Amino acid sequence: MGQKFYMEVRGSMTRFEPLTEAALNSLETDLTFTELVQMLDACDLSIDHVVHDPGRKFASTFYADYEKGLYLTLYPGRKYLKDHLSCTHLETWQQKAAAALERKTWPEYYRLYVPVPMLIYDFQQRYQDISPAEVFSVWHSIYKRIGYSNGMWNPDILEYVFSQASPPSLPPADADGRVTLYRGMGALSQPPEKAISWSTHPGNALWVATHFGQGTHIVVAKVRPEDIVAYDEGYRVENEVILRPGTEKEWFYEDMIPAVKETVPLLLAPTLLDFTRYGCLAFGLGYPEENDFQIHGVRHVLRVLLLSLLYIHHSGDLLTEADRQILIYFSLLHDIGRVSDGREPTHGAQSVELIHKKGIRLRGIRLSRKDYRIAELLIRCHCLDDQEGITEIHATLGLSLRDKKRACKLYEICKDMDGLDRIRFNGWITGFCGRSMPAACR
Repeated sequence: MGQKFYMEVRGSMTRFEPLTEAALNSLETDLTFTELVQMLDACDLSIDHVVHDPGRKFASTFYADYEKGLYLTLYPGRKYLKDHLSCTHLETWQQKAAAALERKTWPEYYRLYVPVPMLIYDFQQRYQDISPAEVFSVWHSIYKRIGYSNGMWNPDILEYVFSQASPPSLPPADADGRVTLYRGMGALSQPPEKAISWSTHPGNALWVATHFGQGTHIVVAKVRPEDIVAYDEGYRVENEVILRPGTEKEWFYEDMIPAVKETVPLLLAPTLLDFTRYGCLAFGLGYPEENDFQIHGVRHVLRVLLLSLLYIHHSGDLLTEADRQILIYFSLLHDIGRVSDGREPTHGAQSVELIHKKGIRLRGIRLSRKDYRIAELLIRCHCLDDQEGITEIHATLGLSLRDKKRACKLYEICKDMDGLDRIRFNGWITGFCGRSMPAACR
């Protein structure tokens, strides 16, 4: 339900049909069509400007007066509309939108006065009013706000907009002069031959694949540098590359198991016994419950545990039993000292301190004194930059070179399992971890 709502709020409208009485009656509403018309009339608004997308459930109806630049989200409920259709407020709102249009302050207009689902609709009618020097930056700011464009960008308009872009900085080319790019494909993604959004980093592509629809493929492509329109370097901005529509490219699908309902249960089956056994322990460790504004809680711990078990059972890595126990120990305790969701490079050390202070020992975990030391070293270092963590492991006294090599290998696995929780399996495992645990564990 939450994913569907997000897709509609952050996704483009695809159908712009008049709102009829039959369409309104098909929605879950206490509002009659006559009441809606009367509410609009009272504020000098016309039902003729109401557009409806019957394929949407939540954000399906908008007031869209393109000429005046007046857009409103109409959630069809009697109380909501009575509270929000204030004629005085609407008059001020309309005046401000009209003023932004007259001044041609496009960033202000699109940021404040056009709902995300209507951005493409408005821009594609208005793009020729925007100066050539500004049109690409305006388009790019809109593009970055939309999570699901739903195939609504007109290729001819994109070609015009892209032709106005300033020459970009380019990612490094390979020996053959071409640039290797990656694209995460989900169930809702545009096919590679039509796609304009790519990344120079496969990790970003994998995140996109599972975040914007069930992950199906990672595409690897070789493109000519001259076909790149824009490049945003950095992991936080997805190392995104914008390509011209219809760019000729060599591409193939990477070898991966799609995170779809046909494959995920097969991956999960060997992990369930250990997941139930050790997952029960997470609920007694004092982690907070998660909500929309907090992500490092008990469900995060359960997801990292499950990812670690998936690695143990499916990676083909020849781990010892002690290595497996260390991964489980890490999964359950790595964030126990975390106090916020922001960047917190000391929470690993805080977690180890809290483990000692509380004298925490996990039932069923069998480790030697040296193994406990390695496990706590991994927890201490997991929130550091990779090389900083490796350096600290090598600087640790009392461990042999062989022990340090082993610790570095486990450190990389632990970092990956923790980091992979940013990807999830399209929310599917999130629900599994949060609701399918036996009641006795909670």
